[in-house]
Amino acid sequence: MASLEEIERKQKSMQPLLEQLARETNADRVQELGKQIAAMAKELAQMGKGLEQAFAQNKGSGETRIALTKDQRQRVADATGIAIDTLVLEGADIWDPQMPKMSSATIERLAMASVADRKLKEEKRKAVKDILKQLEAAVGDSPAPETKAAIDQFKRDNLE
Repeated sequence: MASLEEIERKQKSMQPLLEQLARETNADRVQELGKQIAAMAKELAQMGKGLEQAFAQNKGSGETRIALTKDQRQRVADATGIAIDTLVLEGADIWDPQMPKMSSATIERLAMASVADRKLKEEKRKAVKDILKQLEAAVGDSPAPETKAAIDQFKRDNLE
């Protein structure tokens, strides 16, 4: 993999050839210079791709954060009842490449879906806590070991 400095050196080494091409009047020499420049450009492209892949591998999955505009925040709040400033999408390796061509309407829909998902998780958590209270009240202070184990497993499955 080439470093950024090596890529810059390669670019600078092309400059004299480009200047020579601009001054050249002989057609055969122009073609020869053009082939040299094309070969160097191809090599530069390969160096750039290698560097890009190295950076892409290091960034991991992470998350993509999108700051919503005032209008987007308002529309999301109107639709869901919850205002958010930033949409957070897990898996930057999936979302980052799509961001430049993603429409604002799609971002709003993702934000609404994110809020809905969060609401669903909160409601599920509340329901699980209510069920646990009812179970604990029903079994009393000294439940059988099997019952206690089942309640503990229910907690692990639904609250953690």
